[in-house]
Amino acid sequence: MNGSFRRLLGLAFVAWGIRAAGPDGFGVWALGTNLLAAVTIQAGLRLEPWPMGFWILAVGLFWDATTFSALGHHAVVMGLIALTVRTQRGWWMVASAGEQIAGAILASVSFFVLDRILHELEVRSWAWPFSLSVALVVAGGVNGLVSWGMGTWLGRKPAQVRSYRMAGGR
Repeated sequence: MNGSFRRLLGLAFVAWGIRAAGPDGFGVWALGTNLLAAVTIQAGLRLEPWPMGFWILAVGLFWDATTFSALGHHAVVMGLIALTVRTQRGWWMVASAGEQIAGAILASVSFFVLDRILHELEVRSWAWPFSLSVALVVAGGVNGLVSWGMGTWLGRKPAQVRSYRMAGGR
């Protein structure tokens, strides 16, 4: 296993520990303690496809088993967000800190909305509109800032972006 994979695995388990040790709250506090979105963003930026897929399955299934969610629920959310972030990593590598934070906030809010929709379907209780406004935006903001901090702490450049030259008349 490479260093990024191990670090991201460790960060995912730290996020789980914070969630497990934290109070069983609702709204902003409950979403703010779920730092899995921040770690998932970094996994999308730093891991190659196969290690990223393995990381998503291992962490997602562990998270589902320990939070009594439907098996695969978190793996689906993590996979979709990590894949979306991965498609944007070329932009992410050259973006300013402010742009990276804004991208991480958008990805985190998307993570929480998707997680909430799947949770609502899982328990067959559609409480629309759920606390989209304040709770999800604050949690997305917290996780976006934390994700940027994690990226700075990890220090390595994200996975290499392949550039393809257009075949032309040069």
